[in-house]
Amino acid sequence: MNQENYKLPGGVEFSSITYEDILWQTGVFRYERTGSGRDKITFYWNAVKTKLGEIEEKNWCRLAEALIERENETQLLKDLIQWCTEHNYVKASAAEIRKDALQLHVARFFDDPQWIDFIPFNKKYRPEVLETANIVFVRNECCQKVGPVTQEQIDRSHAGTIACPFCGRWSRYIVLGTRLRPEPLDPCWDCDCNDPDMGCTMPSIDKSYACPLGSTDDKQMEVLDE
Repeated sequence: MNQENYKLPGGVEFSSITYEDILWQTGVFRYERTGSGRDKITFYWNAVKTKLGEIEEKNWCRLAEALIERENETQLLKDLIQWCTEHNYVKASAAEIRKDALQLHVARFFDDPQWIDFIPFNKKYRPEVLETANIVFVRNECCQKVGPVTQEQIDRSHAGTIACPFCGRWSRYIVLGTRLRPEPLDPCWDCDCNDPDMGCTMPSIDKSYACPLGSTDDKQMEVLDE
């Protein structure tokens, strides 16, 4: 999109807009007619309602991409597109996935600890973000596995339920503990062999090949032995 030639609602300059200005509030669908009789023409218009006003949907997508490029966050958009593609359970088209990723990016979902994908997304693409996050370990009724969520997700729980960190289903849960910052996320919490009371229940003979930390522990023991 030619940023200089594109006219934003209200005559706002592209150089002055922010993500908040073009935040997708709601979609707008309408049709318009021109002419009369045999010359009547009907056409449809898809737009996005924003703080600046209504922007045609295709132009909103181009504008969002231009703003992301201006803010040097192109790689982050690629990460969101990859994430949405890997979690495309409704089999949306590539165009729809890209549009969804743009909405997530403009809304800064990856910075919102209430987002149910806040931990898994940032763990994969921006692990440094989790260093200061308020991590709580829970066990949901559905999967009965121990996993991390944010305190903010606990605070916004609905009817005593939160999204399960494993299957995403909203179910009842119990809090098992809180991570003390700046401790990193303990990978053992995601392991089926981890018991909150007993700790690791994996047989020692299996750790060498089944535990991802097994080789690391062996190396540490070798150093200690020296």
